[in-house]
Amino acid sequence: MRDMPSQKLPISLKKGALFIADAHYHQGLREELVAFLSQIKSPQIFLMGDISDLLVGSIPSTYKHNKKLIDTINSLAQKCEIIYLEGNHDFNLQRVFPHIQVIPRAQQPLYVKDGGYLVALAHGDIFVGKGYEFYRRAIENPLVLRVLNLFNSNDWIVHKIQTYNASKNLCKSIEGFEEFACKRARLYQADIVIEGHFHQACECQCEDTRYINLPSFGCDKHYMRYEGDATFSKVAHQG
Repeated sequence: MRDMPSQKLPISLKKGALFIADAHYHQGLREELVAFLSQIKSPQIFLMGDISDLLVGSIPSTYKHNKKLIDTINSLAQKCEIIYLEGNHDFNLQRVFPHIQVIPRAQQPLYVKDGGYLVALAHGDIFVGKGYEFYRRAIENPLVLRVLNLFNSNDWIVHKIQTYNASKNLCKSIEGFEEFACKRARLYQADIVIEGHFHQACECQCEDTRYINLPSFGCDKHYMRYEGDATFSKVAHQG
């Protein structure tokens, strides 16, 4: 059992909590998440990043593509606790979701306690490498985003990115992922590591750390539910 690291937002894991990752909500293409969120009942929901295909808080033109999603999440926040861990497709979100706890990438992993177990939560695009780190800092730089806003006349940049995102295959299998996952698990210093990002929907034991990669809701409409006592189950959305 590991000790809880210090962090600003102490969060207790509640039985029945849902973990939803990589829905890649895309207006006119992948919209099932809105109906799902409108009907679920849970005391706690962890949105584990890339919930939208493109939603950037400092680029208002991305809001209109996600209006149904934004309204649904903000409405749900009045009924249950929502913790949103930003991904690489959705960030700078606190202004978009003022009533939920938004965890920027810089504050990940987020550590929560499950009884005597320490659980590390992250979207998954941390501990990747210097090149990716440079890219992430660049795309979140306020000056870069202001320039993008200036050149986004008639929404053409956002449209171009969304067209590219729509062509992606969300369901690709990664060869040798278990070995890759265990290398990542050792970086977290936790009893249980839960990530999204990689869309592999798998679980493996890595020495004394259990690693869970969440299913991509956008791929197969599955999510994870916390059953208590360090138990997580994969659940299919029936809608």
